[in-house]
Amino acid sequence: MKDTIAFAIFCLISIRSISQGQVVAEISNIKNDKGFCRVCLFNTPAAFKGEAGTPFKCDAVVVKNNTARTVFNVPAGTYALFVFHDANSNNKMDKNFIGIPKEGYGASKNRLPFAGAPTFTDNKFVVQDKTAVRLLVKLRNL
Repeated sequence: MKDTIAFAIFCLISIRSISQGQVVAEISNIKNDKGFCRVCLFNTPAAFKGEAGTPFKCDAVVVKNNTARTVFNVPAGTYALFVFHDANSNNKMDKNFIGIPKEGYGASKNRLPFAGAPTFTDNKFVVQDKTAVRLLVKLRNL
């Protein structure tokens, strides 16, 4: 009986992971190997902008050789990714007194305006079932 239940659970997990898509984020241009890269995946513009809601998924990734990599398993849908290098591991993006980031940051499609925050619309991408989307994110360091 235990073997049958274990096999059924295994099958359900396998079916679910097969029907999902993947987001593979490869982050480069990280200033140093200190701290972590905080990588957050959003599925709504309001959450991406910080107005309402929370990220769909987040990960804290170790930085090695000025790069980082993470994989998210997600259902089909439209997403945007935001990344920042949390060099001092304080779980927030540090900014100077006028709001300019002091830590490197990036977004899904590397569409970062000269002045202002990246937008969901400019950085959104679509994930299909059973497919992988590879994102090459290059951090902007000021």
